[in-house]
Amino acid sequence: MHEQKWDEILTSLRPMFDPSSVAIIGASSNPNKPSGQPLVALLKNGYKGKIYPVNPRYTSLHGIPCYPSVTEIPGTVDLAIIAVPARQVLDQMRACSEKKVPAVIIFTSGFAETGPEGAQLQKQLADMAHQNGIRVCGPNCMGIFGARNSLMANFSIDTLPDRVIVQDFLGFISQSGGFGSAVYEIIRDRGIGFSYFISTGNEADVDFAEYIAFLAKDEHTRVIGGYLEGVKDGRKFIQAVDMANRAGKPILLIKTGRHEAAARAAASHTGALVGSDNVYQALFRQKGILRMESIEEMKVALSVLASGKMPGGNKVCIVATSGGSGVLLADKCVEYGLELAELSEETRRKLSLVLPEFASTANPVDITGQVIANPMLLKEALEIIMSDPNFDILILCYWALHDRTELYLEQLADMCRNSGKVVLNLIWGPEQPAIEVVNFLNDMLVPAARETDFAVQALSSLAWYVKRQRELSEPSPLVPIPAGAREKVAGLLGDLAPGSSLGEYKTKQILRCYGIPCTNEILAKDEEQAVRAAKEVGYPVVLKIESPDILHKTEAGGVKLNINDEEELRRAYREINGNALQYKPAARLEGVLVQQMLPAGTELIAGIGHDPVFGSTVLCGLGGIFVEALRDVAMRLLPLTFNEALAMIDELKAQRVLNGIRGRQPVDRVQFAQILVRLAALAHDFPAIAELDINPLIATPGGIVAADGLLVLKKQ
Repeated sequence: MHEQKWDEILTSLRPMFDPSSVAIIGASSNPNKPSGQPLVALLKNGYKGKIYPVNPRYTSLHGIPCYPSVTEIPGTVDLAIIAVPARQVLDQMRACSEKKVPAVIIFTSGFAETGPEGAQLQKQLADMAHQNGIRVCGPNCMGIFGARNSLMANFSIDTLPDRVIVQDFLGFISQSGGFGSAVYEIIRDRGIGFSYFISTGNEADVDFAEYIAFLAKDEHTRVIGGYLEGVKDGRKFIQAVDMANRAGKPILLIKTGRHEAAARAAASHTGALVGSDNVYQALFRQKGILRMESIEEMKVALSVLASGKMPGGNKVCIVATSGGSGVLLADKCVEYGLELAELSEETRRKLSLVLPEFASTANPVDITGQVIANPMLLKEALEIIMSDPNFDILILCYWALHDRTELYLEQLADMCRNSGKVVLNLIWGPEQPAIEVVNFLNDMLVPAARETDFAVQALSSLAWYVKRQRELSEPSPLVPIPAGAREKVAGLLGDLAPGSSLGEYKTKQILRCYGIPCTNEILAKDEEQAVRAAKEVGYPVVLKIESPDILHKTEAGGVKLNINDEEELRRAYREINGNALQYKPAARLEGVLVQQMLPAGTELIAGIGHDPVFGSTVLCGLGGIFVEALRDVAMRLLPLTFNEALAMIDELKAQRVLNGIRGRQPVDRVQFAQILVRLAALAHDFPAIAELDINPLIATPGGIVAADGLLVLKKQ
C-alpha cells in the first residue's frame, strides 16, 4: 500500500478519534445499558464537543435535546454511536449516510460472530460503509475511549482515571472487548496513562492494522499495546508495524492461538511446518514485536518503558539480600536469555570493604541478612555497583520488611532513577507490605514487581527489542540473483495446472536458475541410459525414482545410495522401479535420476511455504529425517534480507551441529544465508508456489548443495 493511501486512511480515521460532535443512536435513559452509558459518561467527564442523543421515544435526555433521527440533528455529526438491535443497524447506517456522518462505532452484536446469516448482514454493512465513505469500528465492539479529549464512545470505561503518573503513554487495541477492559483496569491502576483504548469487534471495516497505523502517527501515543487473535490482511499489518518501528514506538501484543491445530494437509516438510502461530511468531521476531506471554509481563514491561529507560544490552547484575534468592534469580535470568555480567575487580574490591566477610561480591552479589540490622548496607553497595560499566540491567531483590521508612524508599528510588541503567526492584516478602512497596516505587517511576518469572521475562523481552531495532536499522549486503532467472523459471513452469507438483529433477532446474547449487545428475528414461549416465556422472552414484506422483521417494523404496558399479546399478534400477509401481500403481514414472553421491555432511532443510494471511514464507533448519521429529526450524516472511537470513540461522537450536561436531566441517553460514535469500526471491517472483522443499540441503567441505527437491503449486 502506497504512503498516499495510508495518508488517506489515517485522515479518514480522525473523526472517529477526535470528533467535534457525537451522536448516540438508540440512546437510553438507563446509564447501566450500553446504549445509555456513553451519554452519561460524555456529559460527566467534560467532553468538549456537541452531544446528540437520538431516540424517537424521547424529546430530551439528561437535560439535552434528543432527536428522532440522526438526519434531524441541526449541526454536523463527526461520529455516530449505533446501539440498536441488529435488524435496525442497516437503516441507521443509511441515515448516517444521508447525514454525511464520516465515522460510526457499532456496539450491536448479531453479525459475523453468530454464523452465515450474521456474516451476510455484516457484508451488507461493510459494503454500505465503503460505498458511502463511512469508517466503521465494529460491529460487536465495546467502542473507543480517548483520554485527552474525554471521548467516552464506549460502554466499558465511563470515568477518567483519577491517578495518572505517565500521561499520553499507551494506546491499546483489543480484539476481545472483555479481555481488553480487564487489561485496561489493571494497567490503569498501575498509573499508566492511556491515549486511547480501542475495542475492534468484528472489524467489518477498520481493522487492527489501521488502528496500529493511527497510533503510530498519533503524537499522544508512545507505546502500542494489544490483544490479538488474528489478522485479515497480512501485508497491511506488516506495513503498519513498520510505521510504528519508524516512529520508535514499541508494540507489545498478547497473541492467542499458539496451539491451534493445523488443519491443512501439506505435501512437504516445509508445508507441514508453516502453521498459523509459527508464522505469527516469525513475523514478531522479524519486525521486533514484543510478544507478551501474560498481563503480568506486560505490566512489568510497561513500568520499565514508563521509566524512560531501555536496556543497552542483555547483561544483568543481581543484588540480593540472600544468597539463595540471588542464585535462583540468576538461574531465571539465564533461562530467559539474559547474560550474567562479570563485575570489575575494582567494583568487587570496593564491595569487600563495605560488605560482611561472609558476603559474596561476585554476581549475583549477596549482601546477606546483615541488611536487617543495617538497612543502609543496600544503598552503600548500590553506590559502588551502579558505576560498574560491565552490565546493562540491575535487579535488586530484597524483602519488603527491610524497608522500614518511606524516606529510605525515596532515597533508594532516587538512586535507581539517577542511574543510567535499567533498574528493577524485585520485592519479596508477605503479600501486603510487598504490594505496598511495589506500588510506592512504581508511583515514583521506579520499576518494581513481585513475580520473578514475569519480571525477568519482561526485562529479557525489552533487551531483545532494543537489539532487534538496532539490527533492523543496519544495512544488509545484497545477494545477486542470476540474470534472466525469472524468465527461465516462467518457461519451466509453463502452463502447469494449479495444484501441480514437480519432482526433484524439474525442481532442481528451477533452483539452479536462481543460483542455488544442486547435485550433478542425469535423468535416465531406461536402464541403458542409466548405465551411460552413471559413467558420465562418475561412481559412486545414487539412483532415485522420478515421478510427480511420488513425493516422498524414500517411503516408496525409490532411492538407492552408494552404487559403485554397473552390476549394482542395473539391480538397483529394476528394484526401485518395481518398488515405485508397488507403492503407487497409477504413478506416472518419468525415469530414474542418476546422481552424484555426495560425501558425508550436515543435513539441512530450506524451503518456501505459504500462509493464507501473510503470503510466502522462507524456512530453514536441521534437515534429513530429523526435521519433523525435532522441528528445529526458523521462519521469515518476505522480503528477506541477507542479515535476516543470518539471524534465522543463528536462531536454530542446533548451533553445535552447525559449528561442526565430531570432526565435521562447520556449515558455511554465508552460503546458507545466500541460498535462503535466493529462495525468497524465487518466492517473491512466483507467489503461485505453495510449497518448495529442499531436504536435504547437504553442507559438505566443498559447499552446500541441494540433494533433493519438491515443488507444489497452489490449488487456486
